[in-house]
Amino acid sequence: MSRTPMSTSRTKRWRAPLASVSVFIGLWYGLAYSLDNNFASSDGSALIVPPPHKLFEGLNTRTVERIATATGISVATAFTGLIIAVVLGSALGLFMASARAVERAIWPWLIAVQVTPVIVLTPIIVRIFGPSFAARVFVTVVVAFFPIASNVLFGVRSIPQSWRDLFVLRGASRAVTIRELWIPASLPSFFAGLRISAGLAVIGSIVGDFFFTRGDAGLGRLINYFFLDTRSGPMFVTALIASFVGFGFFGVAGLLRKLFVDPWHKP
Repeated sequence: MSRTPMSTSRTKRWRAPLASVSVFIGLWYGLAYSLDNNFASSDGSALIVPPPHKLFEGLNTRTVERIATATGISVATAFTGLIIAVVLGSALGLFMASARAVERAIWPWLIAVQVTPVIVLTPIIVRIFGPSFAARVFVTVVVAFFPIASNVLFGVRSIPQSWRDLFVLRGASRAVTIRELWIPASLPSFFAGLRISAGLAVIGSIVGDFFFTRGDAGLGRLINYFFLDTRSGPMFVTALIASFVGFGFFGVAGLLRKLFVDPWHKP
């Protein structure tokens, strides 16, 4: 039986990702076996970079439980921070779009926060709020809200003048214009920003976690613990889980775009 055009296109679609994964695994093996003293431990386990087939050798029930708990904390932090960033960023983007003077007053402060490294902001936030869940979320919001605000502003600024004139001729109020013109027209830009912010939220929750020395450990702190304890296997497993969490957030943002934007805005 010959293949249908659809099945052939799906096969071609997966060739490049599978090839890149194969190359990545090959490079991983090459790095693991090229490092000096990588397997110099008494039990033969990797000290620096474990090869893929030995990745889970150092795991036990207690370690798995700690990784699962840390994953839950980081996911909750990233999700909560992302939701707040979406609300604040969208509101701020619409507010800046309302007047050029407002944009000029707020935009420099947004740039200042965006270009300041998170490792500089996190100790200040911890000092002010303490090592609480709210402080972790605050770090995530600071990292993630800028793409939302800037993309919503860009989306509103990109609305054709003819559309704006139509609402003026209708005598539409500012509230009606925002609800029926600004928000729908800026959705493609908003979801583009959401995909960026989704990844940044995970990064913020994990990087910021390095500074929270009290309370339950998230993925960032657990990675640091395994690093200091020279347990390369659990450290790499935790790092991979952090990557999968980031992929998950990014994928959900892309799915939301397909559901709410693609049916109305054809590429």
